[in-house]
Amino acid sequence: MRPIARVCVTAVSAIALSGGFTSTQARADDPDEIFEKVAPATVQVLAGGEADGTGVVYDAEKGLILTNDHVVAGQTSLQVRIEDGGPVPVRVVAADPCEDLAIVKLATPQDDLKEVEFGDSGDLKQGDQVTAIGYPVGAGDTSHEKAVLTTGVVQSPEVSQTGQVSSPNLSSTVQHSATLNPGNSGGPLLNSDAKLVGINTFSIEGTQGQYYSIAGDHAKPLLEGLAEGKSKNNPGWQGLVALSDPNFASYFPGQETEATKLQKAVAAKGIDGVYVTSVDGHSVAAKANMAAGDVITDIKDTKVTTLPQVCDILQSSAPGEKIDVLGAYTSDTEFQDGTSAKAGDTWSATVTLGR
Repeated sequence: MRPIARVCVTAVSAIALSGGFTSTQARADDPDEIFEKVAPATVQVLAGGEADGTGVVYDAEKGLILTNDHVVAGQTSLQVRIEDGGPVPVRVVAADPCEDLAIVKLATPQDDLKEVEFGDSGDLKQGDQVTAIGYPVGAGDTSHEKAVLTTGVVQSPEVSQTGQVSSPNLSSTVQHSATLNPGNSGGPLLNSDAKLVGINTFSIEGTQGQYYSIAGDHAKPLLEGLAEGKSKNNPGWQGLVALSDPNFASYFPGQETEATKLQKAVAAKGIDGVYVTSVDGHSVAAKANMAAGDVITDIKDTKVTTLPQVCDILQSSAPGEKIDVLGAYTSDTEFQDGTSAKAGDTWSATVTLGR
């Protein structure tokens, strides 16, 4: 079962940028002018041929695209559409689920590829105009979907988002009123100079006119390591959902009934933790024989029941460190060596973190 992309306007570059839009250009206060400048660098992310989110090219020479982790997590077949072109394969260079950031790379060079320039999100003030660009999910053929813009103002330039059991704590976001729809995740939030000041990430259910983008100044220092393939915070277990989450079933569209039954059955066995939706092939989690459907209950002798708790441990661990993980099976399982386990039985694994 795969969790839905968050609106969570659903899931970032210390690299000095060359080319793109330079600071000597005139201000582009008109949203249409901003759109014309940055839309060519904004891509639609496709997973299995279906629209899944948005990304933005930040290094055209290397073909590097920034998006949210939750847009690409657990996906094995990724492509992007650039303007009116056809789908182009991409691969995930690295992702950080605890920051909800990921970098993907074009499989083949693209002529005349455009890139966005980073601005200073720290210069934003309440009331400043911002423009969001993205590919909202529609009901039609993805080959005909177009990037769209929404405009708004900064409501708070520095907001810490915490308290979500199945989402990472985000220490620095920009709260604004530029509407973010499903599919906008990973797209750029732009200031009046057409420079990137945020990565569009989520909205909060039950609120209107409040949307959140990971601050550009927070994302930039993380990109160099991600571009080098460093992913200490990503052992390869994907889509962690807290079993205690009252919205657990909503992460599995089309399978809500089965998800609710699983949640209740696991709780009846006295098990609490985070449910693993998928495990990347060839990841350190896969090498430790972890699999989709596992529940993680302890990491490094510490109980974990939420994604932020998992992230706290990963972020405080050293690159290359071996960590002990405990968990439980959610279904009866048979192994290649002829042994078996029943739902509720416990397991243990040792995972070596990336460098």
